[in-house]
Amino acid sequence: MLNCDLLVVSVPYTDTTYPLQAPAIIKASVEQYGYKAQTFDLNHEFIKSHNEDNFEFLKNFFSFGTTDDKNKIHIAEQYIQRVVEELLQKYSPTWLAISVFTYQCQTFTEMLSREVKRVKPWIKIVVGGQGITTQGINSSDGWVSRLQKEKVVDNYIISEGEVSIIDLLKKGYGDGINNTNWKQQLDLERSPFPDYSDYKLEEYEGDRLMITGSRGCVRKCSFCDIHKHWKKFVYRSGESISNEMIKQSQTYKRYKFHFTDSLVNGSMKAYRDLITHMAAHNRSAENKISWGGQFIVRGIRAMNKQDWKLTKESGADWLALGVESGSESVRDHMKKQFSNKDLDEFVEQASINDVKLKFLMIVGYPTETQKDFDDTLEMFEKYKKYKNVITNVQLGSTLGVLPGTPLADDYGHDLSLNNGENFWTYKHNKDLTFRERIKRRMIAGEEIAKMGYNVDANVSQIKLLHFLWNVYKKDQTQGVIDLNTSEVTNQKYS
Repeated sequence: MLNCDLLVVSVPYTDTTYPLQAPAIIKASVEQYGYKAQTFDLNHEFIKSHNEDNFEFLKNFFSFGTTDDKNKIHIAEQYIQRVVEELLQKYSPTWLAISVFTYQCQTFTEMLSREVKRVKPWIKIVVGGQGITTQGINSSDGWVSRLQKEKVVDNYIISEGEVSIIDLLKKGYGDGINNTNWKQQLDLERSPFPDYSDYKLEEYEGDRLMITGSRGCVRKCSFCDIHKHWKKFVYRSGESISNEMIKQSQTYKRYKFHFTDSLVNGSMKAYRDLITHMAAHNRSAENKISWGGQFIVRGIRAMNKQDWKLTKESGADWLALGVESGSESVRDHMKKQFSNKDLDEFVEQASINDVKLKFLMIVGYPTETQKDFDDTLEMFEKYKKYKNVITNVQLGSTLGVLPGTPLADDYGHDLSLNNGENFWTYKHNKDLTFRERIKRRMIAGEEIAKMGYNVDANVSQIKLLHFLWNVYKKDQTQGVIDLNTSEVTNQKYS
């Protein structure tokens, strides 16, 4: 049995083939202060069981917390009991730290915590991660504070976990510990690097390690609420990031990296530093490093030909672009801050340098007219010559108006939500009904695919649209969970 001060686990369900980064960061952070930590990826263990009986039921139950067949709940309970038994046979921790990646990890977290407390009540449990407060229109720390009051967990940490966990272990209190008054760290120069030594990396299909170079965003897009969480855009130096990539690749023999950043090129100074160092490394490296992440569209004046040359040499193998719309007027309202000319120049340079692109799109923005929608289709028609680099188009479902976004804060007086964040109407564009938005989404998917692009199937998103349409037709409220739907996969977390 492995004795440790802290056992850090990531829990289901997160749909990823990559090793989640948070436990590795926490392990490295506490061990530099003399604590002994172990990590275990319960999410990965669960995903490995995808061929077993009841996997789909368990995935849906852990993701949504409900089922249309109450007689099956014992299957989830038995799974949790088995997990806890195996976990506590292998580890003897003073603290159990549970990384809650998204709200779809909440059900598993609560069941796991209750079972641990039932079996070994003296183990202290702390939960943290974006998932403890993310719950759509009811976003708060209500869920996790309830668990604390019921003594299911001992503590919770909101944000900046690698700092707050040290405060918790040393003195039992601090910023963001059992409260929402956390403080953003403005210095991201990380030492030590995430510690994956407990992970069986050879088992992960993704063959990538995650890396974080910045937090926050330099944009304030109207539909996004990230600025509500990260008040400032902070970033590491390019040299610091490249040092981590090189060191981690040497340590773990993994040469592909996935940036968790909202924007890899948010700071062009840091970005140029990064690609200069990585290009120099790759020129002489036996095993070249590659990377991908989310990117801002920048025209040739902001991101010049030399930048593009170094981007390719540094190992960029895919860039995800928030293009959102082919209409410049729609993007202007979104505050995307790039023109059609900028986008043309960006895609042309990506093609010249053979850097693959993913287009992230939004269908049915409040100001989107029929002409704006046609502009989007015309954009894809124009870019057919670049299909060799535009390898993927993601359409999602349709736009939901989220609280805390500029759309809700600045234009709320012109929007009627009509019982749901997806059911809104905009008084200055009354033709854009929910029905019309669904129609445009379906047309976009069909037409763009006909042009020869690889359009994400988005099966779950299409199911969601069918489900929401039925709710809308019945004039029902779009809640956090709809318990009446017959299909768990169609239940909607707002």
